[in-house]
Amino acid sequence: MERNRSERDMERLFIAVKVPSNLSELLEKESEKCSAKLKFAKWTHSEDYHITLQFLGDTPRKEIPALLKALEEISGKSKPFRLSLENWGTFGLPHAPKVLWAGVSGELARLAELQRDVVNATSGLGFKAETREYNPHITLARKYRGEQPFSAEELPDLRHCGGEKENNCSEKDWTVDAFVVYATRMHAIPMYEMIEKLTFF
Repeated sequence: MERNRSERDMERLFIAVKVPSNLSELLEKESEKCSAKLKFAKWTHSEDYHITLQFLGDTPRKEIPALLKALEEISGKSKPFRLSLENWGTFGLPHAPKVLWAGVSGELARLAELQRDVVNATSGLGFKAETREYNPHITLARKYRGEQPFSAEELPDLRHCGGEKENNCSEKDWTVDAFVVYATRMHAIPMYEMIEKLTFF
């Protein structure tokens, strides 16, 4: 009983840049092409595509208002910037990767600045930054389970199979003018629920 009450008093949070719907649809179509031949344990739902800025973890609900207030100060001084979808890559062993991801290009210095601002704002509230270097990406799938070794060289052909040289959507860039606080809903589809959207001024 105590455990259930404790779980209700907490939210598992992270802060991210949401991928716009048109580009989420593009990534979803390419992922569907690849998933027929690339056996990953889990493919990300299109509504869950994002670029993480900071993982916060289990957070008491009573602390969320102070968190949002600190983040509002960042959004109030931030200016829009441009990003673009890039090539795919992996984390983990080359033949059995843990993560398949889509990269981003564009104004990465501005993205890194936003990430630092978020980390600095939340550190005053007791949240800890990751020690590893910030590496922005969009997670597409997790845990390769194929019988044959994974081959990154096959990705371009798999993504554009059927004689397509390019995806029907040629526009792969977008303007980042907000960031989002998400709560994780384990086993739900999609798995991430938007708690707050913080728009730049």
